[in-house]
Amino acid sequence: MMNMRFAIISDIHGNLPALDAVLEDANNNNIDNFIFAGDYCSSNPYPNECIQRIRCLDKKHIVRGNEEKYLENLIDKDQKTWIDGQMQISYYCYRAISADNLDFILSMPNMLKCTYNDVDIHIAHSSEEFIADCEHKEWSTAQVAKRYRGKDITADSFRADIHNYFDNYDRFQQIFSELDQGVYIFGHSHIQWSYRSADGKTILINPGSCGLPMDGVVGSIPYTILDISNTGNIIVEERRIPFDMEEYIDVLIKSDQFVKANVWSRIIIQELRTAREYMFDFLRFAGEYADKINDKRRPFMLDTWEKAYELWLKQ
Repeated sequence: MMNMRFAIISDIHGNLPALDAVLEDANNNNIDNFIFAGDYCSSNPYPNECIQRIRCLDKKHIVRGNEEKYLENLIDKDQKTWIDGQMQISYYCYRAISADNLDFILSMPNMLKCTYNDVDIHIAHSSEEFIADCEHKEWSTAQVAKRYRGKDITADSFRADIHNYFDNYDRFQQIFSELDQGVYIFGHSHIQWSYRSADGKTILINPGSCGLPMDGVVGSIPYTILDISNTGNIIVEERRIPFDMEEYIDVLIKSDQFVKANVWSRIIIQELRTAREYMFDFLRFAGEYADKINDKRRPFMLDTWEKAYELWLKQ
C-alpha cells in the first residue's frame, strides 16, 4: 500500500476558470486522484468545457448531482416549447454540452464507494444520503445567508460556528455515531466543512462549491485535500484558493449565457460577488408576484419572470 492524496471538488456549476485554478493548485500539491461530488453545469457559461476537463483526468471518481438530473429530464423534449423564463439556464446548458460529454456525465452513478489503504470512501452529492437533513435543516444556502446577513465571515469563523452547531446537535450526534467507520464525501450545500469522530475513524467532508461558493467567504474558492497514509491515517486539509471574482464576472457578462439566460445570469453575478444565496429569495418572490397577477403558468413564462426580477431589484 502507498499513501494516497485526493483532491475533492464539488459544485463546479460551469465555472471553468475556477475549476482550472483548483486543478492547478491540486497538481501543485501532489494529488494522486480526484473525487468529484456532482453539479458540473448550470449557473456559469462553460459546462461543456468543465466536463471535458474532468474527462481528461487520468484518475477520478465521479458522481452525479441534481443539475445533471435536470439535464436528463430535457432529453427528447421538444425544444420549440422552451420559451419560458425560469428554465432558460437549463436550456442554455443543455444546448452548450456536446452529446458525447452529456452521455458521459449522465452515465455517472448517484453514489459510489471505493476503498484505499483499508479506508472506505463513500461519495454522494447530498449529505442527506448519510446524515439525513442534519446539514440542510440549518445550513442550507438560504439559511446561511439569513444567519450571517450584515456580518463579515472568515473561513475560520464559519468553520468554528458549524463545528459548534454539530457538537451540540443531539440528533446529528446520534446519526453520526451509527455510521460505519470511513470517509463520507458530499457537496450540494455550497459550504465547505468537515467533521470527524473522537477516534478520527469516521469523517464527513463537504469541499464546498469551487464554482459558486455560498458560505459568505469572498475572494477565494474552496476544495479539500484528503490524505490517507499507507497505515490508514487520515488527514483532511480544507483549502481556499485566491480567485479574482470581478475579473471572472466581466467574462460572464460577455458570454452567450448572459444574453440567453439574462435574469439567471444577473442573480448568479450577485451570488458570485457576495458568496451568498439570492436565487432562493428571488424564486419565492417570483412565485408571490405570479400569484398576485393570477398567472398560473409554470415554469414562469418570460414576461412574468423578467417583470418579477425588475420588481425584486427595487425592493
